[in-house]
Amino acid sequence: MRLLLFRHGIAEPGTTNQPDDLRPLTPLGLSRSSLASQGLARIIDRPEAILTSPKARAAQTAAFLGDTFDIHPEFADEIALGPSKKIIRMLRDRTEDYILIVGHEPILSQLITQLCFPKASPAALELKKASCAFIEAPIRKDEPALPSSPGLLHWILPPRALRQLAGEP
Repeated sequence: MRLLLFRHGIAEPGTTNQPDDLRPLTPLGLSRSSLASQGLARIIDRPEAILTSPKARAAQTAAFLGDTFDIHPEFADEIALGPSKKIIRMLRDRTEDYILIVGHEPILSQLITQLCFPKASPAALELKKASCAFIEAPIRKDEPALPSSPGLLHWILPPRALRQLAGEP
């Protein structure tokens, strides 16, 4: 299975007056997420599906990606809540082979680590906001637990690189 893992853009800081699930992207986060999604579209094929955390900041980021690729994003609670094992189980039930996932840290990095570097520390890497990683993961319906062989991390593109691909100086 080919997976694109995209971290949401810059969000409003958390406050005691607002639930974490409702924190939206900042104006800068909106702008940069839009550009990053356009840059991503210049280097990848259209994914078959977009799965997103239902949290506001991820859903807003997924909306840009959905508009860019003309795909309606689907909410998946597993992406918001983790752990990565639950995301892997959820992915086993999907029929698509090429999926873009929009989510949060540290869950996305834990997913990359679990799939590609199972012996590494869970904190081995961190995706920046509005960045994207591309991995090939041996996720199959016939495997009841974690994949028996590691996946392949092809690349991680930071947000600035994605924006530059969209034409931002």
